[in-house]
Amino acid sequence: MVVRLPERIEEQLRNAGYGIHNHSAVEICSWTKKAIRGESPCYKNKFYGIDTHRCMQITQAVAWCTNRCIYCWRKMEFFVGTRLEGELDPPEVTLEKLKELRKKLLSGFGGDPKVDRKVYEEALEPSHVTFSLMGETFLYPYVPESVEYVKRKWNVRSVFVVTNGVVPEEVERMVEEGKLPTQIYISFTGPDKETYRKVSRPAVPDYWERFLKTLDVLRDAPVRKVARITLIRGWNDFGYRGYADLIERLNPHFVEVKAYMYIGESRKRLLEWNMPEHEYVKRFALELLEHLPGYVYMDEFEPSRVVVLKNTREGMDIDPLISSPEPNV
Repeated sequence: MVVRLPERIEEQLRNAGYGIHNHSAVEICSWTKKAIRGESPCYKNKFYGIDTHRCMQITQAVAWCTNRCIYCWRKMEFFVGTRLEGELDPPEVTLEKLKELRKKLLSGFGGDPKVDRKVYEEALEPSHVTFSLMGETFLYPYVPESVEYVKRKWNVRSVFVVTNGVVPEEVERMVEEGKLPTQIYISFTGPDKETYRKVSRPAVPDYWERFLKTLDVLRDAPVRKVARITLIRGWNDFGYRGYADLIERLNPHFVEVKAYMYIGESRKRLLEWNMPEHEYVKRFALELLEHLPGYVYMDEFEPSRVVVLKNTREGMDIDPLISSPEPNV
């Protein structure tokens, strides 16, 4: 029997607007809903050219994660383990099912007279897929195959993968097999091992060594890389030199500094004061920039309280916008 969510968790996630299939899930984020209604797109549209109304955000390991991050807006009891083991849906099954569920979640917009019909019909066919949402992406053992499936079968413009960096062996396999996304995000939650432990609350003992190995594996990989710092006032808003050393170890194309948001279950662990204002985030990013030779300020998006820095060194000077899609195979 295929591994699936415990019934109590599945029910809560469905009630929260998730589409669930066994161990995988899809959700329509608030920015996608706004874009379909003709309102502002998300910062990924501004920074990287993503069509927000056609963004599909999924996870294939919805209740499995190696960390229990203090800033996570999910309930910690939603996470049932640090390893996804047993019979699993193959990529083509989980992806096609999630695509079908996404269409159902979007169906209500079809009858909304305020929604442009062309925009709605475009939204039904994703042009961008992000492997993130909930859980640790690489605990599902077929991420490289999933990335390849989406790129070849759906003719999407871009694929993003988000990881906490604690499953380096799967990241390494993805690199070795050349089954790479358009862009990979690595979460930076602290400038040093102790801060990382306090913020990410890892459930595996060798978390720091694993994180560092992921940085090393990806350093020279032929994929666009982003170091994302989720900034929490009073918890990890210091140690510029430590962050800079870790960033230099990865050598990413971009660094995103994004505010922790005081939402969901995180409100039981943190205070509203811990959520920095946009100007606080920007000051941190500009101070960090002083420790990163070769990087420049690129852009910011105040509604999401995020600032992006760009690596301008030789071999890293790429257009931030997504290139044209490859021909469908």
